[in-house]
Amino acid sequence: MTNTNELNNNFVPMYLRKIAQWHHDRNLIEGATNQSQFMKLISEAGELANNLAKGKDCRDDIGDMIVVLINIAERNGYTIEECLTQAWDDIKDRKGKMVNGTFVKNTDADYEQLTSA
Repeated sequence: MTNTNELNNNFVPMYLRKIAQWHHDRNLIEGATNQSQFMKLISEAGELANNLAKGKDCRDDIGDMIVVLINIAERNGYTIEECLTQAWDDIKDRKGKMVNGTFVKNTDADYEQLTSA
């Protein structure tokens, strides 16, 4: 899938700042808990799953999940850049195979069984 919106990603840092401030302004950093925000994330994931299943536009659902993830990061003193850097470092050299539409890491315990077919 080609990213036709690459230039629009220049606005991401501005939105990260605005969303983090939005959370602070509404007492969602000090007033919420990691558990409550995780439950909100799962709720938003349910909305995403529902719209994916129905073939509907999912941009709002993806955005809502990112907003909640920003809250969780902010609450724990992480930056999104730190989180993305760590995730990239974890996956950049990962090897594996696609099995029934799911990427199976070659380090998974059942890798050989799943990929031998």
